[in-house]
Amino acid sequence: MKRKTIVITGCSSGFGRITSLTLAKQNWLVFATVRKDADREQLLSAARESSCENNLRVLLCDITNAEQVTAMARQVEDLLSAENAEAATPHSPGLNALLNNAGTAFGGPIELLSIADLRAQLELNVIAQVAVTQALLPLLKAAQGTLINVSSVGGRISTPMVGAYSASKYALEAISDALRIELAPFDVHVVLIEPTASPTNIWQTSLDRALPDMESHRTGPYARLLTVIEKVARRSSRSGFPSQLFADTVVKILATPKPRARYVVPRSAVLQIALKQLLPDSLWDYLVRRTLKW
Repeated sequence: MKRKTIVITGCSSGFGRITSLTLAKQNWLVFATVRKDADREQLLSAARESSCENNLRVLLCDITNAEQVTAMARQVEDLLSAENAEAATPHSPGLNALLNNAGTAFGGPIELLSIADLRAQLELNVIAQVAVTQALLPLLKAAQGTLINVSSVGGRISTPMVGAYSASKYALEAISDALRIELAPFDVHVVLIEPTASPTNIWQTSLDRALPDMESHRTGPYARLLTVIEKVARRSSRSGFPSQLFADTVVKILATPKPRARYVVPRSAVLQIALKQLLPDSLWDYLVRRTLKW
């Protein structure tokens, strides 16, 4: 029996890593992308420990590099053709799912954020997502597959210090809404996952990246906000919902014939989104400022 197939980007840690292993253990053929050889070896080692290494192909790809994205798509197509030949399937290769998971966060007040960092934020979280999608869409269309884009609750709610990150996720939401309708005639489902804070590396990495540039402002007008946000970021990097819940949500989406357009993880975060939509902006701003003591 031919295995279901999926490409997952950003599998060196966090959501991508746990989802790739979860699906591989469920006999999906997983093409997991990482940027570094060391990350590749660590993921393969984890797969061996879980006895699912035969279902995992780890591909090196920096998704902000156009040539590497093209090469990755060709490699996936070749591997799918080999899989079809082994399963004696006469059809042209198709890809059952793509999980655009790779991403990063640049923190800091917009006034102090460098334009280079803003460009890097949008390049990875928006432009690269589109590049990967375009490269793999022919394979997804061939299998009438599912495209899952990882947004965030921050793609619906923008708060101080993460404005650039939220901007990238707002953009990804807009692109996904357009794609969902554009690809409907091809029977390709487009789904957004909107997670809230989880103990992944993204927030600690964001904090470590931002703080050195912000040190000179510790005594400036943003001093209090920087202190509060630093505490929030460190807490987010240690707590939040279990990453396995994200992987389980992906499994649920892939098992659903007609998935919803959006899945908020955990479900309790729906209340936060609803509150933002219902309250007047002035009241919402007041509550955020009060929470942050700003």
